[in-house]
Amino acid sequence: MAEKSYDVIVVGAGFGGSTCAALLAKRGLNVLLLEKNAKAAGKAMSISKKGFTHTAWLVHSAPAQDNLHEAILKELGVEDRAELIIAPENGSRYRNSSGQYAIGPQGSTPDPDATFAWLEVREEEKDDAITLLTDLISISPQDIDALDDISFQEWLGRYKVPRGVYSFLNFISDGCFMVPLDLVAASEALRTVQAVFLRGGGVFGKGGIGHVAEAIAQAVEEYGGKMITRARVEKITVDQGRVTGVITSKGVFQSPIVVSNAGIQPTVLKLVGEEQFDKSYVHYVKDLVPSWAMMGVRYFLDKKVINEPSACLFSDETGWTLERWLKTESGDIPKEISVWIEVPSNYDPAAAPPGKQIILTGTWCPADPQMTRKENQAWWDKVDEMMFKAFPDLKDHIESKEGYSSHDVSALTRDQVLPGQGGECIGLGQIVGQCGRHKPSIKAPVRGLFYVGCDAGGRGIGIQQAIDSGINVAQTVLRYHGLRQVFP
Repeated sequence: MAEKSYDVIVVGAGFGGSTCAALLAKRGLNVLLLEKNAKAAGKAMSISKKGFTHTAWLVHSAPAQDNLHEAILKELGVEDRAELIIAPENGSRYRNSSGQYAIGPQGSTPDPDATFAWLEVREEEKDDAITLLTDLISISPQDIDALDDISFQEWLGRYKVPRGVYSFLNFISDGCFMVPLDLVAASEALRTVQAVFLRGGGVFGKGGIGHVAEAIAQAVEEYGGKMITRARVEKITVDQGRVTGVITSKGVFQSPIVVSNAGIQPTVLKLVGEEQFDKSYVHYVKDLVPSWAMMGVRYFLDKKVINEPSACLFSDETGWTLERWLKTESGDIPKEISVWIEVPSNYDPAAAPPGKQIILTGTWCPADPQMTRKENQAWWDKVDEMMFKAFPDLKDHIESKEGYSSHDVSALTRDQVLPGQGGECIGLGQIVGQCGRHKPSIKAPVRGLFYVGCDAGGRGIGIQQAIDSGINVAQTVLRYHGLRQVFP
């Protein structure tokens, strides 16, 4: 028997689910938010142990100005619950022709000549570089929307791009989207990279960015809804083509509307079940491509080694393409890889004990949560190799370190329902054919079932995309709820 009936049940308290649930509660709906973990935030969950506070893995967000974190906190009236921090500098390091890692120019608007010097742009290449960058930051939203069907690599192919500039744009794209440059949709890449160039990057949260999601989720109950943690949803129930509620580890709950933040593939193939959908839709869902995964090493140090709050190690050899990735998936890890770096204690001193430092690293890896310990170790060893080259003092000051993998991502957030998937970093890949007008619909074929998060309804980088989805899905669900009152 059902314990209680709600207007809307939201499955999963990631940034998308929490945002959607809180907005619907604020607008007067009786909302139940269910989360299988102990607290909100999903992949951006904050962790505290042994005096260190950090996210489970590396989480960067952008843009810095006019970001959706601030907007949703203000909309819900909880802006005093989570403190956002804008990183004052970035320590990205480019391995130049001499083999040295050179740090990029600092400041929110670095001098173009200093940037060109850093990226080894020759004098005769500067006009080409300026033309490209000018077009990138000035292209109109309408022109960007027309680029859903070509890759970012194809768009860049229209220009003569100096090698260092190409590598720079490649590593930004890699970090934002976790899919290769020749797959990411030009519309998605241009919209996001333009925002980063014009409005800055590097948004962090005191105590971890996960506190933002926690504040949003808390607003659900303050507006009359309910949140239950450690409640794993085992089934979304359907009767005669309509959602009727959910079965969870903590009871059965009824609702004519269910919004799933569990991912479109786990929702369709596991929580609802293939039998409730047309075969063509099931095939469509199975063919959707997830983003690549992230794995890395957390270093706990007895001394401060890195001065910047974030950084990236990259070179002309580290940009990803589909061909390069396919070789990697067969076990051929490249000689050089990009490594993204976050140092929580450099933007939040309370994130580490006095005099100590925590460094989070991340690099691409297969999304398969079934990778063996030996396979994972090969990637962790490569991260060590890259980090020790760039930061020679690091090795001597490690008190402890721990690796994380796509298995950890999947265990904390997204169930594996298809081979090779489950540990994806973001959700669905922002690739040609899955972005813009090709993005999966917010509304599922089953009546009353909706998707929220990075799989449907949003644009942008990771967390920003999830919040954007939460806002858009809440509007759609509110309209659907209203129509149901008139046309049940």
